[in-house]
Amino acid sequence: MTHKPIDFTKVETLRRHMLLTAADVADLFGVSRTTYYHWLEGKPLRQKNQERVRGVLKQLLAIMADHGWPMPEVIGADQKTRKAKLVALLQQQT
Repeated sequence: MTHKPIDFTKVETLRRHMLLTAADVADLFGVSRTTYYHWLEGKPLRQKNQERVRGVLKQLLAIMADHGWPMPEVIGADQKTRKAKLVALLQQQT
């Protein structure tokens, strides 16, 4: 199946809404922060990265829908705690 290219302007909107840093998102995608910034600049994704990124994006959207992310306790948390809560929710989904 052929997918439309991932629109990283929308990924950035999602990242900001979820109160994540670029480093957090790059880590969730399993790439370096530099690679993430290259994608923002329009560089293409490798096929294996594209599949992984799509999977993580689906999980993040599900967390927003199912858990009301970002919840008040997440909004008030420091960045390290916020990411840890998100990772815990991601692990619950798998």
